Amino acid sequence: MFVPTKLHPQLTEKPEGRAALYVPMVYENVEPVPMRWEYHVLTVDTREQAVPDASQMNELGGKGWILVNVLNVSATVSFYFVRQIEG
Repeated sequence: MFVPTKLHPQLTEKPEGRAALYVPMVYENVEPVPMRWEYHVLTVDTREQAVPDASQMNELGGKGWILVNVLNVSATVSFYFVRQIEG
């Protein structure tokens, strides 16, 4: 068990008179790995077909797609999906 030999003065000046345990900070120099994404756009012309129902959306969700936006322009509805690329 680590026992500090000297406590920081602010850590020992507690109203209840108990000393706080000193917790050292550890820093690592690690290169961040950039996240990579892929996108999927599902465009539906509502004059010709229905918008996706819950089961179709659940199927996409089961494949890892997350719905991030819906854009409705005239009779066209676009569903924008994103998922993180593994590896």
